[in-house]
Amino acid sequence: MTAPWRITAEVEGAEAAIAVATVLDGLAGAVAAFEVRAETALWRVEAYPRAPALEADIEVRLALAAIGAGGRLNHVSEHKLPERDWLSENRRAFPPVRIGRFFIHGSHHRGKPPPGMIDIEIDAATAFGTGEHPSTRGCLLALDAMARRRRFRRPLDMGTGSGVLAIAAAKRFPCRVLGSDIDCEAGRVARHHVRRNGLARRVRVICAPGYRSRRVRRWHYDLVLANILARPLALMARDLKRALAPGGVAVLAGLLARQEPLVVSAHRAQGLTLERRLVIEGWSTLILRSGPASAAIGDQR
Repeated sequence: MTAPWRITAEVEGAEAAIAVATVLDGLAGAVAAFEVRAETALWRVEAYPRAPALEADIEVRLALAAIGAGGRLNHVSEHKLPERDWLSENRRAFPPVRIGRFFIHGSHHRGKPPPGMIDIEIDAATAFGTGEHPSTRGCLLALDAMARRRRFRRPLDMGTGSGVLAIAAAKRFPCRVLGSDIDCEAGRVARHHVRRNGLARRVRVICAPGYRSRRVRRWHYDLVLANILARPLALMARDLKRALAPGGVAVLAGLLARQEPLVVSAHRAQGLTLERRLVIEGWSTLILRSGPASAAIGDQR
């Protein structure tokens, strides 16, 4: 698979970088954001479309998205890249990682998982979630910790991306798992990973527009995993509440630590209580429950 074009945007402000990445996500199969200088909150956002995509109206949309998020788009450019198999190179650079009891690796890894570890095969692809990003790590750590105290019977992975969280839930609990993503390309990638992990009979992946899809609304879920972005999480708080079974747990990620108040307040308004938070490299993972809090809030940083 080749990615012959690259859009590069220099953005001031983390939230502005997320807003720019969200716009570019609609144009390209892969998008990444990197903090260049922490002291000035300077970020670089890269997108890899299959054909030239940076028109004048797109530049305006990117600039307005950055301003609307309280930042600034310094510049944006598009270049043709040499014809190389970037995806294969990325796979070779993706070493196995241990996250809690999960051992995550690409298909190029030929070794056996360490004793007592849960093996998950995920390739770098045109969908988010290989275990390297702090938000994915936070979700996996939360899932691993909860599995020691509770057994879930009907998990939902909303915004499944690569499918890594749905696969982890299915390998941790003897149950059926539903993964849903609004991006049908992500759904295709997730289904491929589900098959590679031998879970085709227990993990179902659908392409659907959030919680309001009829295929999602058929059930209530005792566990919801949603590694998305702060604003969509806040906007979907009411729908999440309706999807959760009484006493159900939601693990929310994809937000920066300073975006916690926006997400927490939206869910508290729906009767969900914050039980625990994890902060990894400035990214927060929130564990909420439907109903009164059962214990004091715990922090892990």
